[in-house]
Amino acid sequence: MARDTLASLIETVRGLADAGTADWTNGTATFWDADQLQLVLDRHRIDVSREELDAIAEYGAGGAVSYYEYRSAFHNFEETDGGTVAFVLQDSAGDTLSGYSVDYARGVVTFAADQGGAAVYLTGRKYDLNASAADVWRVKAANSAKMYDFSTDNHNLRRSQFHEHCIKMADYFETMQDASVITLFRSDQ
Repeated sequence: MARDTLASLIETVRGLADAGTADWTNGTATFWDADQLQLVLDRHRIDVSREELDAIAEYGAGGAVSYYEYRSAFHNFEETDGGTVAFVLQDSAGDTLSGYSVDYARGVVTFAADQGGAAVYLTGRKYDLNASAADVWRVKAANSAKMYDFSTDNHNLRRSQFHEHCIKMADYFETMQDASVITLFRSDQ
């Protein structure tokens, strides 16, 4: 059963990939239910571990500085219902923080109280929605490969256009997916 904490991300991918809840049936499986979209999302999940968030200074009257907003370098986080491994904020001592709201799509945390610029660390799960949408479009293309063109009298049905469209959409979303970064180490040093 799909995690409730992924509901908004599943709906976003559903929209990007035009994936209805009953696009087609293959055997006993009907595509695309929430469980299937969760599997696609989980293939494009990155676990973020103790990322130091950027403290955003706010300047008030008389030059007073306060720090309520903190930003992650990442976006599209799995939501949480309260301090689970899916999204946790900690201070430099490793103590779990509370008293904040989160814009999971943008990776922005807003505290209710001024944090004074103190270090805040995020552990959570982020997802690449564009790569997920590309995967869904490729599966749709694979399913549509069995379609054929049909002509009779003055009618011409070009079902192959749908297959071509799926491939183009997969390519489009693939170009927008998050960049992959790897660290190389020299073994001779």
